Amino acid sequence: MKKLILVFAFIFILTGCANDEEVIMISERFFSNQMQEIFFNHQQYLGSTIQYEGMFRTMVTRYGDEFFMVYRYMFGCCGEEIMGLEVDMNGFMPFADNAWVEVRGVLDMDEGFLVLRTIFIEEMAERGAELVS
Repeated sequence: MKKLILVFAFIFILTGCANDEEVIMISERFFSNQMQEIFFNHQQYLGSTIQYEGMFRTMVTRYGDEFFMVYRYMFGCCGEEIMGLEVDMNGFMPFADNAWVEVRGVLDMDEGFLVLRTIFIEEMAERGAELVS
């Protein structure tokens, strides 16, 4: 009986520590397709946790407001274009422009724009492909 209780306690500890939250991992190979899916069907993804790698950049609006993006380049109608999400740093310190980072956050909408509310972001030592198809 004690062994059975110990087994159940061990199983409870293992499953209790597991994260039930599904994370949408955007892969390098399908980066463009997965991002386009999120943009076109964003209502289905709002509130979802998304994780991907890309280049970090501080951007400035035409009104002078700063915002941050994690993106990659892709071929578009006008040559190379950027594809990624605005990133709300949520207290994390920004990185230097062009730093390769991995970001995980919750997709949200702010004033009509998609934004990733950062849960985790770190600079990576190894860079992935900057240009994706």
